[in-house]
Amino acid sequence: MWRWDGVRWVPLVGQPLRQPIARPRTRPWIWWLAGGCALLLVIGLVGAGYGIYSIAHSISSTNFACLPSDFPSYPGARVVSSVTYVGTGVGHGDSKSCRMTLESTDDVATVTAFYDEKLRTGDWTVIANLPKFGQIQFHRVSRPQAFGLVQLLGKGQQTEIRIQFDS
Repeated sequence: MWRWDGVRWVPLVGQPLRQPIARPRTRPWIWWLAGGCALLLVIGLVGAGYGIYSIAHSISSTNFACLPSDFPSYPGARVVSSVTYVGTGVGHGDSKSCRMTLESTDDVATVTAFYDEKLRTGDWTVIANLPKFGQIQFHRVSRPQAFGLVQLLGKGQQTEIRIQFDS
């Protein structure tokens, strides 16, 4: 048995046979890569959670997404449904139709008085208030072809508010 000493072959006679000690191979870049991926995953999950929370909060609050930002929002009303039609399925001359249904714990007379007052201020005007039918027709002062209807339906002590706005 012989071994190479770097210059020449040397006999192993009388020398104990030594095995070279294998050093464990460390790969620190793998740990950095795994840690970075884990960090990105956590950041992504937190961001997605915040986005879902924000969307759910804006839908459940009185932030009427499809109505103009200056449209009067009834205090404490809860959004039941919201539908936006865009394009060819809307009225002649319009490009967007917003339909929302809200619920309030107030009676019809209180909600009617609120919308009748608020839709006579700012860029809004009331065309007709038809309490017999529970309807208030309105339009924008700055763009009269943008018009809508607030329909109020009594449900016991609650009021269902249906808003349609075409613009």
